[in-house]
Amino acid sequence: MKRFVKIALLTATLGVSAAAVPAQADEAGDNAAVQSRQHMMAGLGGAMGTLGCYMKGECNLPKGVVHLLAEGIAYSASTGHDVFKPETPAATEKTEAKADIWANWDDFAGHFPKLEENALKLADVAGDKAAMGPIMAEMGKSCKGCHDDYRSK
Repeated sequence: MKRFVKIALLTATLGVSAAAVPAQADEAGDNAAVQSRQHMMAGLGGAMGTLGCYMKGECNLPKGVVHLLAEGIAYSASTGHDVFKPETPAATEKTEAKADIWANWDDFAGHFPKLEENALKLADVAGDKAAMGPIMAEMGKSCKGCHDDYRSK
């Protein structure tokens, strides 16, 4: 009888452990997805902040660096759809992304192509602050609008 109880307990323990593995894998995968989003958005924010510093005359950047920052924004925007597409219900990683992203997916995802387009325009005029100004203003409005709707504070 003791042997039966031990086998039953061991079987039950293994069953619970096996059932927990997919949940842990989902959580780990969801957390990795959240972290990828956070890194992408931090890169976008850093590039925009550096370009803002340049536009305000608070820092000097070579034309090539301005061009690369704009291209980096364009590249990140081109991946935004794929980075945000997976919903992450099992994530325990703290995030500022609202569930409205997935409820309003077409609107949210529609922001990335426009950001990419503007960033490529910005890359084309890198170093010409007069030409960069309106593009930067448009990009800033786009970022703010998306953050207002899809980012919790």
